[in-house]
Amino acid sequence: MIFESILGLYLQSLLLTIVFMVVVSGFWFLGRMIRRVDKTVQERQDALYDLMMINVMTIPILSFGVLGVLLMLKA
Repeated sequence: MIFESILGLYLQSLLLTIVFMVVVSGFWFLGRMIRRVDKTVQERQDALYDLMMINVMTIPILSFGVLGVLLMLKA
């Protein structure tokens, strides 16, 4: 019973974190495009690859942080 509750909260926090990171990353990449930071297509692809790697590394960490906040709010 408690395992299902915590799993549900973790999945909820994972979804919230994914949405948050995609929105923030989109704004960041859009800002790079507007300022014309990347001169070539290769530089733009490299920046996008770096952005995806950063997201893959930070989403699980932020998800556990959001899980802690959700647990405190539920208690």
